[in-house]
Amino acid sequence: MSDAAASRDLIWKHIRAIGTCMMVTHDGAQARARPMRGIPREDENAIWFFSDIETHSDPELRDNPRACLTFSDVRGNTFVSVTGRISRIQKRDAVRDLWNDGADSYFPQGPDDPRVVLLRFDPETGEYWDGPSSPIVTAIKFLEAKLTGTRPDLGSNGKVLL
Repeated sequence: MSDAAASRDLIWKHIRAIGTCMMVTHDGAQARARPMRGIPREDENAIWFFSDIETHSDPELRDNPRACLTFSDVRGNTFVSVTGRISRIQKRDAVRDLWNDGADSYFPQGPDDPRVVLLRFDPETGEYWDGPSSPIVTAIKFLEAKLTGTRPDLGSNGKVLL
């Protein structure tokens, strides 16, 4: 497996494991971030989100569909950032296909609730950072670097096209 393929697999693995991200979109000149729970579909190269029709306005996404998702697992010291484009999808069959217990909590009327809209995020690039999850290991790495006059080895990083 190539380094790029391994990095892509690792990014998707982390996205699945972490699940919740900060979604950054643009409202005019302002960047806006909000927490969202994603439904990764690696075979589609897409991450889906349930949203309320009034939350993400068509003009906002139409004017600037560029978005960034950031996933963080601070306990595991794992971070992922993916950039791409986001679009609003209002197809009931897609809503029904993706429906889950989490969506049911937000929309108790079910998948036919007229307020339910899907957001489809199509990632273009992804980057990950994996560091030691133990504070003791991190402290040892810093001490080792200080003693050897080198930079601390704080894990791996990769950036790939998705």
